[in-house]
Amino acid sequence: MTSTWVKPGPSRGNIHLLGGSLATVGTAWLLSRKFMADPRRVVWLLAAGIALTTIPSMVAYWTSLADGMQGDVCIFIPAIYFYIGPCFGLLNNLAPCHMRNMFIAISLLVANIFNLMVAPWVVGALSDWFAGTHATDAASLRLALLCLAPTGFWAAYHLYVASKTIIADQKRAIGYTSTWAP
Repeated sequence: MTSTWVKPGPSRGNIHLLGGSLATVGTAWLLSRKFMADPRRVVWLLAAGIALTTIPSMVAYWTSLADGMQGDVCIFIPAIYFYIGPCFGLLNNLAPCHMRNMFIAISLLVANIFNLMVAPWVVGALSDWFAGTHATDAASLRLALLCLAPTGFWAAYHLYVASKTIIADQKRAIGYTSTWAP
């Protein structure tokens, strides 16, 4: 057993390819079942999935043993793909027909700004802070990532809260679309 942090490599690509594909297809199959027609169940599924997969991501960031975190990474990486389709489907159901492209474009813009600009800056600043007077290393990076990992619980909470109003929100969106349409 080695005490170095897991380095990216070909195995990560395979996890993304195979695990991501299986997660996407499995989620599509599950959501096509009749009992998932209620949008509250979709939001509950997303909340539970995100909350449950936040745990292995935190364990993966907590441990420094490469062998110990392999299983956590194999759970966490495919979970990245599980929520994308249902989230965009819910967003499209809540958007007026003539605004769906704009809703998706804005949500992708905001997600990319936070994921590619804000989060790396915050992780880098935290990593520098944890490193203190010595050079940043894997340990300070792991601690910085561990600080942001609980945001998965925050997202799950907001999805759960959204389940209380999603049916009324969809009815309002349908009403807006029918009054707008020629």
